[in-house]
Amino acid sequence: MPSKRQDAWTKAEDLTLADTILRHIRRGSTQLAGFTEAGGLLSRTPAACGFRWNSAVRKMFENELMEAKAIRKENKMGKKKGITLDEPKLLLSPKLYTSNSEAQPVISESMIDQMILFLNRLKQETASSGTKQADEQVKSLQSEKKLLDEAYQKLQNEYIGIKSNYESLLEVLKVVDQARKDIPHV
Repeated sequence: MPSKRQDAWTKAEDLTLADTILRHIRRGSTQLAGFTEAGGLLSRTPAACGFRWNSAVRKMFENELMEAKAIRKENKMGKKKGITLDEPKLLLSPKLYTSNSEAQPVISESMIDQMILFLNRLKQETASSGTKQADEQVKSLQSEKKLLDEAYQKLQNEYIGIKSNYESLLEVLKVVDQARKDIPHV
């Protein structure tokens, strides 16, 4: 087993650590699992990776961390709804950093294209999900309308019967009233 390193961290190691941790977060895994994987890749202990992440690297990747958490949340909600989304392949590399400042990432054109593809897929999945919900709602409303139409027709038939009986009763009352008038009073 190779010995664990204890020397200073390089930019490339920071990027490998960040890429590994962000990938674990996007996929819904834990940071601890990410520290373990990164430790194996970098010949460092998981504890050293965790300390480096929390003390320095995390601050440099706040935006990427928020995006990774948003992707994790969307994937988690998508699984509840039966939607699965592919995560964008946003790998961090030393090319992302300008020579002026180590902490200012530069997003490449290919990364932007990957993000656009991911967002378009997300939009399509969401739209098709919305369409399915709308279709289900239309079917539900149509069946409700059918039941209401049947109930209305039943009430209409009852109304016609009651109206007919009422008119017959009025005719009977007219005959009785006329007969009463025709009877001589004693």
